Amino acid sequence: IDNASSDNTVDIIKKKYKFVKLFNSGENLGFGRANNVGIQWAYDNGFEHVFLLNQDASIDIKSLNKLCDLQDKYPQYYCLVPMNYVAKDKLEKNFVCYLQESKLTNVVKKPRKEIYDIKSSAAALWCLSRKCIEVVGAFNPSFLHYSEDSNYTQRIFYHGGKMGVAPKIKAYHFRAESSAKKSHFTTLKSTWRHIVYDLSNPYVVNNKPLVKWRRRLLFRFLLSVISFNFKNSSIYYSLLKKLHREKKEIYKNKMLSREEGAFMNK
Repeated sequence: IDNASSDNTVDIIKKKYKFVKLFNSGENLGFGRANNVGIQWAYDNGFEHVFLLNQDASIDIKSLNKLCDLQDKYPQYYCLVPMNYVAKDKLEKNFVCYLQESKLTNVVKKPRKEIYDIKSSAAALWCLSRKCIEVVGAFNPSFLHYSEDSNYTQRIFYHGGKMGVAPKIKAYHFRAESSAKKSHFTTLKSTWRHIVYDLSNPYVVNNKPLVKWRRRLLFRFLLSVISFNFKNSSIYYSLLKKLHREKKEIYKNKMLSREEGAFMNK
Protein backbone atom coordinates (compact mmCIF):
# COMPACT_ATOMS: atom_id res chain seq x y z
CA ILE A 1 0.00 0.00 0.00
CA ASP A 2 1.70 3.19 -1.15
CA ASN A 3 0.56 6.38 0.59
CA ALA A 4 1.37 8.74 -2.30
CA SER A 5 5.14 8.52 -1.89
CA SER A 6 7.03 11.34 -3.61
CA ASP A 7 10.00 9.23 -4.78
CA ASN A 8 10.16 6.44 -7.39
CA THR A 9 8.98 3.64 -5.07
CA VAL A 10 5.92 2.78 -7.16
CA ASP A 11 7.91 2.61 -10.42
CA ILE A 12 10.53 0.34 -8.83
CA ILE A 13 7.87 -2.06 -7.51
CA LYS A 14 6.10 -2.19 -10.89
CA LYS A 15 9.31 -2.94 -12.75
CA LYS A 16 11.20 -5.24 -10.36
CA TYR A 17 8.48 -6.85 -8.23
CA LYS A 18 5.65 -7.63 -10.62
CA PHE A 19 4.37 -10.40 -8.30
CA VAL A 20 3.44 -7.76 -5.70
CA LYS A 21 -0.18 -6.63 -5.46
CA LEU A 22 0.35 -2.86 -5.40
CA PHE A 23 -2.22 -0.32 -4.25
CA ASN A 24 -1.30 3.26 -5.10
CA SER A 25 -3.62 5.30 -2.88
CA GLY A 26 -2.89 8.63 -4.60
CA GLU A 27 -3.06 10.37 -1.22
CA ASN A 28 -1.72 9.90 2.28
CA LEU A 29 -4.47 7.88 3.92
CA GLY A 30 -2.56 7.52 7.18
CA PHE A 31 -1.29 4.29 8.69
CA GLY A 32 -4.57 2.65 9.71
CA ARG A 33 -6.70 3.51 6.69
CA ALA A 34 -3.93 2.42 4.30
CA ASN A 35 -3.64 -0.90 6.13
CA ASN A 36 -7.42 -1.26 5.86
CA VAL A 37 -7.09 -1.35 2.06
CA GLY A 38 -4.80 -4.37 2.25
CA ILE A 39 -6.79 -6.03 5.03
CA GLN A 40 -10.00 -5.74 3.00
CA TRP A 41 -8.34 -7.17 -0.13
CA ALA A 42 -6.83 -10.10 1.80
CA TYR A 43 -10.15 -10.86 3.48
CA ASP A 44 -12.11 -10.67 0.21
CA ASN A 45 -9.63 -13.08 -1.38
CA GLY A 46 -9.97 -15.70 1.36
CA PHE A 47 -6.63 -15.39 3.11
CA GLU A 48 -6.36 -16.92 6.59
CA HIS A 49 -3.72 -14.51 7.90
CA VAL A 50 -2.90 -10.84 7.37
CA PHE A 51 0.67 -9.78 8.14
CA LEU A 52 1.20 -6.06 8.66
CA LEU A 53 4.74 -5.08 7.68
CA ASN A 54 6.17 -1.57 7.95
CA GLN A 55 8.50 -0.30 5.25
CA ASP A 56 11.27 -0.18 7.87
CA ALA A 57 10.77 -3.79 9.01
CA SER A 58 11.60 -7.25 7.67
CA ILE A 59 11.01 -10.95 8.33
CA ASP A 60 12.13 -14.04 6.40
CA ILE A 61 9.64 -16.44 4.86
CA LYS A 62 10.42 -19.35 7.19
CA SER A 63 9.81 -17.20 10.26
CA LEU A 64 6.59 -15.85 8.79
CA ASN A 65 5.35 -19.38 8.08
CA LYS A 66 6.16 -20.40 11.66
CA LEU A 67 4.22 -17.41 12.95
CA CYS A 68 1.16 -18.35 10.90
CA ASP A 69 1.43 -21.99 12.01
CA LEU A 70 1.55 -20.89 15.65
CA GLN A 71 -1.53 -18.74 15.19
CA ASP A 72 -3.37 -21.71 13.69
CA LYS A 73 -2.28 -23.80 16.67
CA TYR A 74 -3.36 -21.14 19.20
CA PRO A 75 -6.38 -19.38 17.62
CA GLN A 76 -7.13 -17.44 20.82
CA TYR A 77 -4.23 -15.17 19.84
CA TYR A 78 -5.92 -12.82 17.40
CA CYS A 79 -2.65 -10.90 17.01
CA LEU A 80 0.76 -12.56 17.15
CA VAL A 81 4.10 -10.74 16.97
CA PRO A 82 7.68 -11.96 16.58
CA MET A 83 10.59 -10.65 18.65
CA ASN A 84 11.57 -7.25 17.19
CA TYR A 85 15.32 -6.80 16.74
CA VAL A 86 17.48 -4.05 15.25
CA ALA A 87 20.59 -6.23 15.03
CA LYS A 88 21.47 -9.90 15.50
CA ASP A 89 21.38 -9.84 19.31
CA LYS A 90 19.92 -6.40 20.00
CA LEU A 91 16.21 -5.94 20.61
CA GLU A 92 14.48 -2.84 19.28
CA LYS A 93 14.32 -0.24 22.06
CA ASN A 94 10.56 0.29 22.10
CA PHE A 95 9.94 -3.46 21.92
CA VAL A 96 11.97 -3.86 25.11
CA CYS A 97 9.52 -1.46 26.76
CA TYR A 98 6.59 -3.61 25.61
CA LEU A 99 8.27 -6.68 27.10
CA GLN A 100 8.93 -4.84 30.35
CA GLU A 101 5.32 -3.66 30.52
CA SER A 102 4.20 -7.30 30.28
CA LYS A 103 6.99 -8.55 32.60
CA LEU A 104 8.51 -10.67 29.84
CA THR A 105 12.16 -9.61 29.82
CA ASN A 106 13.15 -12.99 31.27
CA VAL A 107 11.80 -14.89 28.23
CA VAL A 108 14.31 -13.40 25.79
CA LYS A 109 17.15 -15.85 26.47
CA LYS A 110 15.31 -18.90 27.84
CA PRO A 111 11.74 -19.09 26.55
CA ARG A 112 9.78 -22.02 27.98
CA LYS A 113 6.63 -21.53 25.94
CA GLU A 114 5.88 -20.97 22.27
CA ILE A 115 3.73 -17.91 23.01
CA TYR A 116 3.50 -15.45 25.88
CA ASP A 117 0.71 -12.94 26.46
CA ILE A 118 1.76 -9.35 25.77
CA LYS A 119 -0.20 -6.21 26.59
CA SER A 120 0.77 -4.19 23.53
CA SER A 121 3.19 -3.85 20.64
CA ALA A 122 3.67 -1.48 17.71
CA ALA A 123 2.00 -2.72 14.53
CA ALA A 124 5.22 -2.86 12.49
CA LEU A 125 5.16 -6.68 12.45
CA TRP A 126 1.69 -7.97 13.28
CA CYS A 127 0.13 -11.26 12.26
CA LEU A 128 -3.66 -11.01 12.39
CA SER A 129 -5.82 -14.09 11.99
CA ARG A 130 -8.91 -14.17 9.77
CA LYS A 131 -10.94 -14.66 12.95
CA CYS A 132 -9.43 -11.42 14.27
CA ILE A 133 -10.56 -9.55 11.15
CA GLU A 134 -14.03 -11.07 11.37
CA VAL A 135 -14.45 -10.24 15.07
CA VAL A 136 -12.38 -7.09 15.68
CA GLY A 137 -12.44 -5.67 12.16
CA ALA A 138 -10.10 -3.13 10.60
CA PHE A 139 -8.40 -0.03 12.02
CA ASN A 140 -10.48 2.85 13.34
CA PRO A 141 -10.39 5.59 10.64
CA SER A 142 -10.50 8.36 13.28
CA PHE A 143 -6.72 7.95 13.61
CA LEU A 144 -4.28 9.33 11.04
CA HIS A 145 -0.92 8.13 12.35
CA TYR A 146 0.17 6.77 15.75
CA SER A 147 -2.06 5.30 18.50
CA GLU A 148 -4.29 3.44 16.02
CA ASP A 149 -2.41 0.25 16.90
CA SER A 150 -2.94 0.90 20.62
CA ASN A 151 -6.64 1.38 19.96
CA TYR A 152 -6.73 -1.84 17.93
CA THR A 153 -5.09 -3.68 20.83
CA GLN A 154 -7.82 -2.38 23.14
CA ARG A 155 -10.42 -3.70 20.72
CA ILE A 156 -8.77 -7.14 20.56
CA PHE A 157 -9.11 -7.44 24.33
CA TYR A 158 -12.60 -5.91 24.27
CA HIS A 159 -13.75 -8.63 21.86
CA GLY A 160 -12.22 -11.44 23.93
CA GLY A 161 -9.08 -12.06 21.92
CA LYS A 162 -5.46 -12.20 23.02
CA MET A 163 -2.23 -10.63 21.83
CA GLY A 164 0.87 -12.81 22.00
CA VAL A 165 4.60 -12.70 21.33
CA ALA A 166 6.50 -15.68 19.90
CA PRO A 167 9.93 -15.55 21.65
CA LYS A 168 11.61 -18.03 19.30
CA ILE A 169 10.69 -16.16 16.12
CA LYS A 170 12.91 -13.26 15.11
CA ALA A 171 12.16 -10.27 12.89
CA TYR A 172 13.66 -6.81 12.45
CA HIS A 173 12.29 -3.32 12.93
CA PHE A 174 14.84 -0.67 11.95
CA ARG A 175 13.01 2.20 13.61
CA ALA A 176 14.74 5.53 13.03
CA GLU A 177 15.02 8.05 15.84
CA SER A 178 13.53 11.40 14.90
CA SER A 179 15.83 14.38 15.21
CA ALA A 180 13.14 16.94 14.39
CA LYS A 181 12.75 19.83 16.79
CA LYS A 182 9.49 20.24 18.66
CA SER A 183 7.24 22.59 16.72
CA HIS A 184 3.77 24.09 16.82
CA PHE A 185 2.63 21.47 14.30
CA THR A 186 4.07 18.44 16.10
CA THR A 187 2.69 19.64 19.44
CA LEU A 188 -0.77 20.09 17.98
CA LYS A 189 -0.60 16.75 16.17
CA SER A 190 0.68 14.76 19.15
CA THR A 191 -1.90 16.30 21.52
CA TRP A 192 -4.69 15.54 19.07
CA ARG A 193 -3.50 11.94 18.90
CA HIS A 194 -3.94 11.58 22.68
CA ILE A 195 -7.39 13.15 22.48
CA VAL A 196 -8.58 10.75 19.77
CA TYR A 197 -7.14 7.78 21.67
CA ASP A 198 -8.99 8.71 24.87
CA LEU A 199 -12.26 9.40 23.07
CA SER A 200 -12.04 6.14 21.09
CA ASN A 201 -11.64 3.76 24.04
CA PRO A 202 -14.31 1.06 23.48
CA TYR A 203 -14.52 0.33 27.21
CA VAL A 204 -15.69 3.87 28.04
CA VAL A 205 -19.45 4.33 27.61
CA ASN A 206 -19.83 7.86 29.03
CA ASN A 207 -18.58 11.25 27.81
CA LYS A 208 -16.04 11.81 30.62
CA PRO A 209 -13.03 11.86 28.24
CA LEU A 210 -14.71 14.56 26.13
CA VAL A 211 -15.50 16.69 29.19
CA LYS A 212 -11.97 16.19 30.51
CA TRP A 213 -10.32 17.31 27.29
CA ARG A 214 -12.65 20.29 26.83
CA ARG A 215 -11.82 21.57 30.30
CA ARG A 216 -8.12 20.90 29.94
CA LEU A 217 -7.83 22.65 26.58
CA LEU A 218 -9.98 25.59 27.68
CA PHE A 219 -7.93 26.02 30.86
CA ARG A 220 -4.65 25.95 28.95
CA PHE A 221 -6.02 28.32 26.32
CA LEU A 222 -7.08 30.87 28.94
CA LEU A 223 -3.82 30.49 30.84
CA SER A 224 -1.76 31.09 27.69
CA VAL A 225 -3.88 34.16 26.82
CA ILE A 226 -3.44 35.86 30.18
CA SER A 227 0.28 35.08 30.07
CA PHE A 228 0.50 36.52 26.51
CA ASN A 229 1.79 33.22 25.13
CA PHE A 230 0.11 33.57 21.75
CA LYS A 231 1.86 30.58 20.22
CA ASN A 232 0.35 28.21 22.80
CA SER A 233 -3.01 29.97 22.77
CA SER A 234 -3.27 29.35 19.01
CA ILE A 235 -2.48 25.65 19.55
CA TYR A 236 -5.19 25.19 22.18
CA TYR A 237 -7.70 27.25 20.24
CA SER A 238 -7.08 25.09 17.16
CA LEU A 239 -7.52 21.94 19.22
CA LEU A 240 -10.77 23.20 20.76
CA LYS A 241 -12.16 23.95 17.30
CA LYS A 242 -11.03 20.58 15.95
CA LEU A 243 -12.58 18.77 18.93
CA HIS A 244 -15.89 20.56 18.43
CA ARG A 245 -15.84 19.79 14.70
CA GLU A 246 -14.89 16.09 14.89
CA LYS A 247 -16.32 14.84 18.20
CA LYS A 248 -19.45 13.32 16.62
CA GLU A 249 -17.45 11.37 14.02
CA ILE A 250 -15.02 10.09 16.66
CA TYR A 251 -17.87 8.98 18.90
CA LYS A 252 -19.63 7.27 15.98
CA ASN A 253 -16.45 5.35 15.11
CA LYS A 254 -15.97 4.37 18.74
CA MET A 255 -19.44 2.86 18.85
CA LEU A 256 -18.81 1.07 15.55
CA SER A 257 -15.54 -0.33 16.91
CA ARG A 258 -17.52 -2.22 19.54
CA GLU A 259 -19.34 -4.17 16.82
CA GLU A 260 -17.99 -7.34 15.18
CA GLY A 261 -16.08 -6.80 11.96
CA ALA A 262 -16.02 -3.04 12.39
CA PHE A 263 -14.86 -0.92 9.43
CA MET A 264 -14.96 -3.90 7.07
CA ASN A 265 -17.09 -4.32 3.95
CA LYS A 266 -18.51 -7.84 4.17
